[in-house]
Amino acid sequence: MPLDIPLLGHNLEQARELARRIVHQEDIDFTPHSLWDKHFERALHYLESKEAKNHLKRFTLPVASPYIETLIRRSLGLLDKQKLENTHLQESVVSALLCPLRQVVGSCFATAPAIFIQREQPERLLLDLHDLMMLGQLKRTFAGQEFAVPISPKWGERSSDHPLLRVWEYTLASFSDYKTTFSSWNLYKSLGLDPKNKGGIGALIYSILQEKLDDANKEVEKLHLEYVRAIDEARVSQALLRQADSPDRMRMRKGELEVRAHHAQGCKDDRDKLHEKAQSLSQFFPFVIEQYAQKFQEYFLEIYDADIEHINEQVYEDSPAGFRLCYKHGRSDPSAWTMIQTEEDFIDALRQFFLAVEPQICSACEWDDGVSEIEALTTQVIHFIQTKEFLAFALKEKKPWSYTSGGNMHSLLKGYYCIEGDLSEEKRPIENPTDLLTFLLDLLKALPYNVTKPFEIDSLASLLMYSPTHAFLLKPGLSPFKEGWLDKGFTYTWIRDHVIDPGRGYYNTVRLDRAMQTLLASKVIHGDFFPHAEALSVPDFRAYLLDISPKQEDEIDSLLFQSLRPPKPLLFADTNWADYFFAFAVNPASLELDLYRISTDGSRAYPMNSWRPYLDGTTSAPWGVLTRPSDLSGAALSDIALKLRRV
Repeated sequence: MPLDIPLLGHNLEQARELARRIVHQEDIDFTPHSLWDKHFERALHYLESKEAKNHLKRFTLPVASPYIETLIRRSLGLLDKQKLENTHLQESVVSALLCPLRQVVGSCFATAPAIFIQREQPERLLLDLHDLMMLGQLKRTFAGQEFAVPISPKWGERSSDHPLLRVWEYTLASFSDYKTTFSSWNLYKSLGLDPKNKGGIGALIYSILQEKLDDANKEVEKLHLEYVRAIDEARVSQALLRQADSPDRMRMRKGELEVRAHHAQGCKDDRDKLHEKAQSLSQFFPFVIEQYAQKFQEYFLEIYDADIEHINEQVYEDSPAGFRLCYKHGRSDPSAWTMIQTEEDFIDALRQFFLAVEPQICSACEWDDGVSEIEALTTQVIHFIQTKEFLAFALKEKKPWSYTSGGNMHSLLKGYYCIEGDLSEEKRPIENPTDLLTFLLDLLKALPYNVTKPFEIDSLASLLMYSPTHAFLLKPGLSPFKEGWLDKGFTYTWIRDHVIDPGRGYYNTVRLDRAMQTLLASKVIHGDFFPHAEALSVPDFRAYLLDISPKQEDEIDSLLFQSLRPPKPLLFADTNWADYFFAFAVNPASLELDLYRISTDGSRAYPMNSWRPYLDGTTSAPWGVLTRPSDLSGAALSDIALKLRRV
């Protein structure tokens, strides 16, 4: 499935043109002709609201960084040097709301929620875009702690992409792996700041300071013994002074006592000074580690990178969420950041970091001798991070600069909407496609009316749904799927009468003679083909083709479905992929109900053969639906949003 199909480019251009007309208050005459046009119609209706108009007025220059200026120009197809005006900001935002978002890499855990927000909660999209353009980040307060996600420094640069919209989607993806403490960062584990981790930076700093502390304690003990001896000698001189029997001896003993007392005081001063240093050294390690931990969070970021675990564009499954370490150089503009790709990049970023933060930590240090200690530590640490020993430690579990997260759609939603409990959902393993359809219809029948009412009115209204490998959007309002869950009878009876039997009845009447066999085979078999002597049923013809070309199962099944089109397939969900929806239809090969991906114009259809393990009961991994939309609507809006509402 190519991801950059002409329709996506058309949608982008249409979004740009409509945005220009809206911002410049020109007349718009728009008539929907397709599902995608209905998306435009819905967004246009929202943009007519007072709420939307008030939000748009707030998009004014300046923006947070030159990088965002670049995104605006690319989103509108402007020249790189064209001067931006406030209307350009507003056009880019309106076009982001209008342009249907589609998945381009294995990021469904982010794409599905992003599509949901764009269509169901357009106000949130406008507020998020305002935060990104004006602050360069999104903020949430979760479990009592503030969590900030910086704007994604990447957007993919596909010709059919809307850069601002794509950057927003990739920024949302970082919520799937939100961390409120540095100790939970992948980088923290790779640095080894905990002194118990032998081979890490913490162990090195601890050993250096411990060695200095041990030396200081030994010297303190030595000076203390010397002080004790000096005191004893002074006491002897004092006793001799009291025994002096002449003025000359008194003067001599008094001089000796003064010398001894001065020496004792000097020993005491040296001992006390060194003891204070030892005390400071004993408390210096926590200070240094705390400072480094704080500065690491200011100079580095772990952000979602769509290029990590990048899947082949023909694969229809999700891939793990890839996160990359980014060195910010102490700057807020993402275009100035360095995405760390190699060992050399990693070591160089660490070296720059320790040099950059040295004066800042020195300034924060209240211990006078601490400045020289920090300078010495910086030199030793920089030398250490370039050794094979440290690199072996840093790479022991995973690369410090790139990793795949266990984050998923659930963790993203909980982070984005600040949900501390569990999301309401219904889920279970699926035995076959008929079982999946039954599960969905029964689930929708059981939901409260306040949940299902919008689906009776709006065919594009959504619930978030997932398979064992993919997150997408259930569309309960699509007909005739809607009629299935509104029906008051037995669910399987409706499925049989309205989907399975009509499909089987159609295919049972089809017989392929030699001419038809040859015509169909020519589209998938490259080389000589000899048709069967007898007219074949569709399942028999499929088996005949697979004997000839067993590696072309997907192509053969797609050919048969598209060439021998059954009654209207039962569309029920948006796949996120290009212009495809999920649908149920009878498979001409098996005459059983099957799951398909079908283009919205009906010109392309493919059975989901790659998902067979998730549809035949061989895996216990569940399919599920998030059943309570209020879970995703009651969370607090951003801080800026709250301020705007009070203006």
